[in-house]
Amino acid sequence: MARNLRTVHLPVYICDVMQDVLHGSGIEVLRYPLSEQLELAGGPVLEADEALLFVNYFGLKADYISDVLAARYGQQLIVDNSQALFSAPLPGIATLYSPRKFVGVPDGGWLVNAPADLPQAESSRSQARFGALLGRLEDAPQDHYAAFQALEQALANDGIKAMAASTARLLDSIDYQEVARQRVENFAQLRQRLDHHNRFSNWPAQPVAALCYPLLVKSAETAIQLRAQLLEREIYVPNYWREVLSTPTASPIERDWAECLLPLPIDQRYNVDDMNRLADVILQNTGKS
Repeated sequence: MARNLRTVHLPVYICDVMQDVLHGSGIEVLRYPLSEQLELAGGPVLEADEALLFVNYFGLKADYISDVLAARYGQQLIVDNSQALFSAPLPGIATLYSPRKFVGVPDGGWLVNAPADLPQAESSRSQARFGALLGRLEDAPQDHYAAFQALEQALANDGIKAMAASTARLLDSIDYQEVARQRVENFAQLRQRLDHHNRFSNWPAQPVAALCYPLLVKSAETAIQLRAQLLEREIYVPNYWREVLSTPTASPIERDWAECLLPLPIDQRYNVDDMNRLADVILQNTGKS
């Protein structure tokens, strides 16, 4: 891997794919815990051949990254903006993006401020990966969930490749300003309705086009109940990073997030009326108004 890194520090609260990629490149992985506000609980001191990767969780931690982490770690910081498509990269700091989490493409990502010695990646092809996405346009999303899971696993196994031409053309055709505007509006509406019932409270000072609205409920049982009620109304809420529960180094904070988080959708496919219906289901089934 470029930069001749020996060790990369990863948060415990992250999916296994990044760890697997690093291990496959011969890089040691050390894990660090987070605080209740999804920030470093202390933070390691890095040697010259080490780096720290931090996830911009839900697109809400840009200020913390720029004000705290960039000042502390400089170019030894790697920012994972896979959940923060609309967060600008910082000068000289390697930053990863995953647009498929925000818009309708099956694969592809961006690396900004890449090391100068990064080798040219093998090109990829996307033709066989559109089935799950196209099916969701005509049928209920759950009808194609198995295909979507298979696509996710295939991407994890595929290794690092250059973006396919078909994906690049689709990304060039998207009205990002409109996508961001609708997400900001939807996010603000859920904040207005649900913030007082959310255990998470560390919100950005400025409006943000987030990945989702992270509702941290009081217990795992409440999360299970609410997921079931939402699914009955064909509102699918994913489970983020459940593998944390089988990670020996996971602290109670990471386990709490893995069990009690409802990442509520704020996609540009929806509007404020949809957000109100979503909030109504949450409040009706928690005995609140």
